[in-house]
Amino acid sequence: MLAYPAPRLAVIALVLIAAAAGGYFFAPLFDYAALGALAVGFIALTDLWLTAAALRGKLTLKRDFPRAVTVARPRFGHHVLVNEAPIPVHFRVYEDSYPHMAKETQPRWLRLGARDSTSVPLKITINRRGEQPLGGSGLRVMAGLGLWVLQYRFNWQDKARVYPLIEELTRGDLFAHRRRLWGIGQHQSRKFGRGTEFDSLREYTPDDEFRMVNWKATAHAGRPIVNQYQVEQSRDLLLMVDCGRLMHTLIGGRPRLDRYLDAAVHLAYLALSQKDRVGLLAFDAEVRRYVAPSRRPSQLDDLIDAVFALEPRFTESDYSRAVTTLKSKNPKRGLVVLFTDLVDSISSRLAVANLSRLARTHLPVVVILDDPAIPALAEQPARTVEDAYIKGAAEQFISEKQRTLSMLKTRGCLIINVSAERLNTAVVNQYLEVKARNLL
Repeated sequence: MLAYPAPRLAVIALVLIAAAAGGYFFAPLFDYAALGALAVGFIALTDLWLTAAALRGKLTLKRDFPRAVTVARPRFGHHVLVNEAPIPVHFRVYEDSYPHMAKETQPRWLRLGARDSTSVPLKITINRRGEQPLGGSGLRVMAGLGLWVLQYRFNWQDKARVYPLIEELTRGDLFAHRRRLWGIGQHQSRKFGRGTEFDSLREYTPDDEFRMVNWKATAHAGRPIVNQYQVEQSRDLLLMVDCGRLMHTLIGGRPRLDRYLDAAVHLAYLALSQKDRVGLLAFDAEVRRYVAPSRRPSQLDDLIDAVFALEPRFTESDYSRAVTTLKSKNPKRGLVVLFTDLVDSISSRLAVANLSRLARTHLPVVVILDDPAIPALAEQPARTVEDAYIKGAAEQFISEKQRTLSMLKTRGCLIINVSAERLNTAVVNQYLEVKARNLL
């Protein structure tokens, strides 16, 4: 516990100092000020001792805040203060501050009666994904004569799991996409034919192939029985997320990787609602996360848990290792959505070579966010030599990027190159187009 003078005691001290200064003109004032200072000092020290003794071990502060929140969205909790002392208190609660968190508590002093408890609202906005410690809290208390502020410290180990923008999944736009899927006929229907998903058993007919005969069921029934299959409707959707050095770039105030993870979670939610199998592979110089494709009810939770704490590393992304791993684990043709960036000739050549290899067995969709700062630099007038160099570098970057994207298109890749505001919609629309055109 720490103690420092309250505003009331500070005002009294200033009055006594002014009186002592007045002794320069009227000598008795100095004597009165000295006597007053001794009296106030005695009263203040006695008040501090009695108040501290009355409150010792009698104040309990707890913080109740959700353990799972969404990045960049305010979440509400509260502090609970229990006063078991026989005296009332005035108090304020404050929180440790962090650069990536915005915390708001009650800004004014509140009163709590003797042997009573109260709840104080708390709002925290966390702007970084992952498991984030919330830090400790402090409590400032005035009691007794109100001459001192007693400060208590509460160190907690509370942490919040900060996820991508998953509450966006319940908003109208995504449900409009789901309705659009029904509009183009992409809902589950029972189509029979030479499919691969077993549906039922039935009696043999002359038109059936012998390889369809279920010999075990035939022996049990005493007559020919064949397997009936339905045409497979589900497809594999594989999300590849680049976590290398290029993902540190800020786009609209947020890291590129965060925006990619938001879009990936949105797409996974929609695809799982259509009974597609969704998997994930996150990589930089190595494979950081892998979730096998599945459509089980817990798959979305598994995907979110796999990526919520991912942070980019300052390493070069190894496209060859990522593509080799994906092809070995998922040889069956599927839709692969790669969230990455291409900013230099070396990374572009590696990406083109490996995505061309991937396009032989899968359908790759390459997602690249536009950085609005680059076109702005290319369009600004060159008033100095330095401006000319910057403008030329920006124009060359844009030209090389367009050339790389054109090359990827000729190698069988689909391209999404949009601004951050259009990213989620563009990714979902591309998925819908693939489903509608039955490109898989």
